[in-house]
Amino acid sequence: MVTELGGYGSEPGQFIWPSGVTTTLDGNLAVKDSGNQQIQIFSPDGRHKQGFSYGMESERDFGDVACTQDGLILVTDGSKGIKVFSKDGLMIHLLKCLKSDWNHSYGIAAVKSSSIAVTDWTDGGKVHMIGVDWRMNAILKMNVINGLNRPEHIAVNKKEEILVTEGQLFGHQQGRCLKIIDNERILKKTIGPRIDNKFSFINPSGVCVDSHGNSFVADEVQNCVVMFNPDSSLTVKVVTQDLEGPAGLAVTKDGLLAVADCYHHRVKLYKYKQS
Repeated sequence: MVTELGGYGSEPGQFIWPSGVTTTLDGNLAVKDSGNQQIQIFSPDGRHKQGFSYGMESERDFGDVACTQDGLILVTDGSKGIKVFSKDGLMIHLLKCLKSDWNHSYGIAAVKSSSIAVTDWTDGGKVHMIGVDWRMNAILKMNVINGLNRPEHIAVNKKEEILVTEGQLFGHQQGRCLKIIDNERILKKTIGPRIDNKFSFINPSGVCVDSHGNSFVADEVQNCVVMFNPDSSLTVKVVTQDLEGPAGLAVTKDGLLAVADCYHHRVKLYKYKQS
């Protein structure tokens, strides 16, 4: 661990239940502080820069934060909508589609300049691929990937493949894996529950991808972070101590792994070997 941000509280720079983290266009870290219903922004060296409210939370610890290629900050909170903010924290729009069956936004990722992906627990679980006209703040089209089990966080790699973690579905043994969906939106690979003779997922949560194509998955029950190489042939636990309920993950522009350590009310940054 290189450094940690936050600590329990409601003062600027403090958190209650941080559930999501992402990098902004400027290289800052944006943290979804679920208990305080705020997005908090930190510089790459860990200095608190600003915070702004995103409104009431629909469900405790329910939702995520992402940043578009144009610098817009997107927030989900469990409701049927995505809140769109400028980089300065001004709310621009509530993005939603009344005709869809998209009921419970959870994890969110920017796929490309005009498209985002959102996980939804409706009917067991699905992912919505949403095409957006940001100038008009309007949804142009929506495609649905069905057949998932309690999909939580979501990430996108350079091939525009979707990586989705599946937690346990209300105590059942479904899910408990990482699913990779190719750019044709067809399931390409399922990793887990059992990965090798030494490790099995129990409740995977946060997921992110670094610039080399390595992927990281947090398990909020086992309090660890696992790294996979690009073809998933090698697996290693990269964080195994001092976490309690790790949620969102991100890789900074400096190549540090940021972990939203939810029940320690901190974001912890780790240095790791990327080659």
